[in-house]
Amino acid sequence: MSDVAPSAAAAADGGTQRAVPYNCPFCAEEDLRPVEPGAVPGLSRGGWHCRSCLRVFSVAFHGIHQPTATSAAPELSGSDLR
Repeated sequence: MSDVAPSAAAAADGGTQRAVPYNCPFCAEEDLRPVEPGAVPGLSRGGWHCRSCLRVFSVAFHGIHQPTATSAAPELSGSDLR
């Protein structure tokens, strides 16, 4: 594991931008260090190690979702609100 600052790790991970979390999603602490792919079993891409709660996690962007007319929530009428 490297003690590289998160901003430096984002620029040095092979040309792809790594999302930089500022807090651990489990304990909200800020003491995060980058984890290289393969350093933890099951972690196929880079991740983050929280030194406070000792968890390793990764951040992934899956895309932008725009609801369509068929997937939008149904409108409620006055009789549905009783």
